[in-house]
Amino acid sequence: MNIETLKLYKSVRETMTEEVVVGNDVSGFVDFSADLVDKLKKLNEAELCSASFDIYKDDSRKLDLTVNSAITEKHYDACNRAKIELSRQSAQNKDHFICSTWTDLTNYTDYLLKPVKAVYISDLNEILTEDSGDDKFVAYLNVSKVCNLIKDVAHTSKGNTHTILCGQPLDIMLSVDDSVLSAEIDISFLDELLGKDQHKEAMNSLVREALYNLLSDLSPKSRLSHLVKHFNAFTSKLLVSYEQYVRNYSFDKVRKEYREKATEYIDKVNKVFDDVAAKTFSIPLGVWFATSQMQASTSMESLQFFKNLSYCVMVFFLVVVVCWNLLGQFSTLSATEDEYTDLFKRLGDELESEQSKELDTLKQDLDTRKLRVWLKLVATMIFAAVLLGFTILVTYKAITLPVIS
Repeated sequence: MNIETLKLYKSVRETMTEEVVVGNDVSGFVDFSADLVDKLKKLNEAELCSASFDIYKDDSRKLDLTVNSAITEKHYDACNRAKIELSRQSAQNKDHFICSTWTDLTNYTDYLLKPVKAVYISDLNEILTEDSGDDKFVAYLNVSKVCNLIKDVAHTSKGNTHTILCGQPLDIMLSVDDSVLSAEIDISFLDELLGKDQHKEAMNSLVREALYNLLSDLSPKSRLSHLVKHFNAFTSKLLVSYEQYVRNYSFDKVRKEYREKATEYIDKVNKVFDDVAAKTFSIPLGVWFATSQMQASTSMESLQFFKNLSYCVMVFFLVVVVCWNLLGQFSTLSATEDEYTDLFKRLGDELESEQSKELDTLKQDLDTRKLRVWLKLVATMIFAAVLLGFTILVTYKAITLPVIS
C-alpha cells in the first residue's frame, strides 16, 4: 500500500452516503459507474473493500455483482447507485495506514515505535503526512521519538511495557491517549543530545534517572502521557544534569591528563642530571689516576716531566668535556621547564579556580625538582673545577719541587 492507495480510498469513502458501520467494515451508497468499478478492483486487491456489491435503481435493488463480473453499458444504464462495503481499517505493520480516529493509530505499539509515513483518518477525511503541516501528525512523530527513547534506555521489555532499572524498577507502558497529541513537544535538543557518541552510556544513565524522578509516583499506564505533556520540563532538567556531567567529566579528564604529564615531566627533570651523572664519576677517577702516577722530575728534559704534564692535560680535557655536557643539560632543563609551564597554563585555563589547586601544587613540585637538579649541575661543575685545580697544583709541585736523593 502506498500514498496513491490512500488517495484512492479517500476518493471513494468521501462519496459514500447512508453509512452503516458493522465491526471493522462500513457500508454505504455511491454513484455506480465504470470509474467506481475500476476503483473497487484496486481497493479489493489492497484488501480494503469487499469484492461483491449490490447495484440499485434509485432505492430498488437490482443485482448482486463482483469486481470481476462482466459489467456492460446495460448495467450502467439500468442502475445509478451501488451499495459497497469498505474496511474501516487497513492491515497493520505497513508504512501507510487507514483508520477512523487518532486513537486507532496510537493504540498500536508498533506504530508508536515505527511511525507511519502517511495515514488516512476517515473521521477527519484527511490524508496526513510529515509534509502536510498538521500539528497533530507532527506531535505524533515526536511522541514516537519519545517512545523510542524509552525503548533505547529500557533494560527489559515485555509486550508494550518497558522496564527501566534505576535503583528500583520503573515500568512504562507505551500507551497514550488522544490528548497528548495536543501537547507542544520540542525534541530538537533531545535529537542533538542523543546524537553524541562520546557520552552515550552516561547519557542513557542520565535519561533513566530523569525518567525515574519524573514518573515514579505515577501508574505505569499514565507515565508515557505524563512524560509527553511535561516533556519540555523533562528535557530542561536533563540538560542541567548533562551540563553538570560534562563539567565533571572535563575536570576528571583534565586532572587525569595533568597527573600523567606531571609524572612524565618529573621523569624528564630527573633524567637531566641522571644522564650525565655517570660521566661525572670519570673526573675523580681520572684525577686519582693522574695524581697517583705523578712523580717529581729532575729536569724539563726528563721523561717524567712530560708524563706529569700529559696527566694534567688529560684531566683538563676530561673536565672540559664533562662540563660541556653539563652546560648542555642546563638548556635541556630550561626547555623542559618552558614546556610544562605552557602545558599547565593551558590546563589551568580549562579548570575553574577552585579546581586548579592540585594543578598548582603539582607545578610547584616540578619547580622544586627543577631547582634541585639545577643546583646539582652547578655543584658538579664547581666540584670538577676544584679537582682540576687540585690536579694542576699536584702537577706544579711535581715539576718544581727538587728531587731529594
